[in-house]
Amino acid sequence: MTDPVRILGFVNHIAPSADIEAQIEQAFAWGVDVVVAQGTGSDWGPYWLGSGQQVAANQAANVEPYVRAALAHGVPFVFSLGIAGADVHLEECLRGFDALCARNGWAPRIGVLSGEVSRDYLAGRIAGGAVVEPASAGSGHARLTEADVHEAVRIVALVGPEPVMALLEQSVDGVLTGRALDIGLFMALPMLRGLPTAVAAVAGKLLECGGLALEPGDSGRAIWAQLDETGVEVRSCSPDARATVRSIVSHTFYERGHPTREENPGGVLDLSAATYRETELGVRCEGAAWHPAPYTVLLEGARREGFRAVSLLAVREPALLAQARSWARSAEEQVCRAARFAPEVAAGRLRIHTRIMGLDAVLGELEPHDGVTGHEAGVLIDVVAATEELAREACYYAFIRMFIGPYPGRKTTAGNAAAPIMPVVVPVSEVFQFSIYHLLPLDDPLGPFAATVTTFPRQGGIPTMGGDHEAR
Repeated sequence: MTDPVRILGFVNHIAPSADIEAQIEQAFAWGVDVVVAQGTGSDWGPYWLGSGQQVAANQAANVEPYVRAALAHGVPFVFSLGIAGADVHLEECLRGFDALCARNGWAPRIGVLSGEVSRDYLAGRIAGGAVVEPASAGSGHARLTEADVHEAVRIVALVGPEPVMALLEQSVDGVLTGRALDIGLFMALPMLRGLPTAVAAVAGKLLECGGLALEPGDSGRAIWAQLDETGVEVRSCSPDARATVRSIVSHTFYERGHPTREENPGGVLDLSAATYRETELGVRCEGAAWHPAPYTVLLEGARREGFRAVSLLAVREPALLAQARSWARSAEEQVCRAARFAPEVAAGRLRIHTRIMGLDAVLGELEPHDGVTGHEAGVLIDVVAATEELAREACYYAFIRMFIGPYPGRKTTAGNAAAPIMPVVVPVSEVFQFSIYHLLPLDDPLGPFAATVTTFPRQGGIPTMGGDHEAR
């Protein structure tokens, strides 16, 4: 009989709730074998991966109370860091962790895993015959080519549980990773301890967003679970929230294309026969199944597309509001036909899109409600172009067409809409898109991930990715 494994989980890119110390104390009163938190994801789009900028770098401060408790009780912690999770993001977070350790007088021995994949490594795999298919049929991507790889600014792969397990076997105090499979972080220690993969995977699914799986949901709260050979019990660490059958079941649908199946490296988590029941302190889930499959890891790569400029208008005039869609389309068409911009549009160096908040900003052409339901609306002009100057110029042209251009029923030439922000055209940033969203087959789950074991605070930085792991 395998001993149960108890996990304290949270989300480290969100500031913890005010009573987090009490929540951590409660979790350790129940018992904790590992502290786990995910801090990477693609929810924020490709900009952060492509630019190398950090959407939230203060993760060291967020993990501090958890690290303090883990070190005090002699249990390991496992965190992914850096949101986009490339080496540049991870290193920034690790510098924060250096400072955290120095400030507290800690000297933990930490395994560090890079989630970044070098272009040379990936191109070499493709040249050697590896077939790297798109992750989903409807993604618009084709089979990955060497040209795709070299066009990408950065590429990451979602570290699975096995590289984390390899570091935990070295009796480290903690593991810090770049881009990682959320549930894989939670799966590592239970699998290392011999618990069924299905139990480890469903626990990861329920814990990956921390207190979001509770009622009321709040990712700033901690969450606790105990895993055994047949299932997992989930509890809230806060007296102000609780795990309910409804909250736990609803979270099983989180970020899933299929209601009961989720593809993961090496297999499929199947919840079609899962059961959920309330216990004295939480909810117990049983009946999850794991169906083995070829081992693949998800790749994410970002390609530079150009520069973005935006403008915002507000419309309240009834006659204009009634024809807002055609008015916005007319402005788009005028930009595309203008002598200054038509060649750029034809060459793919310029595109414009308008979104009308209050009418169809969410669904666009799929919006089933044709009529105007409110008394005002906002219009976002979104221009992406090859240069910042071209983006600003085209955005201003569209703004002027909409601001003072004619429309049926207009009563004055003084202006059609309000301009709530100045300047009326705002250059935003470079623009990136996910050019790589593919599955890389692996014979060795550790293969592409560079790993080191070092004591913090460090003297140097993280290793450069090359496809060889330095520590197993």
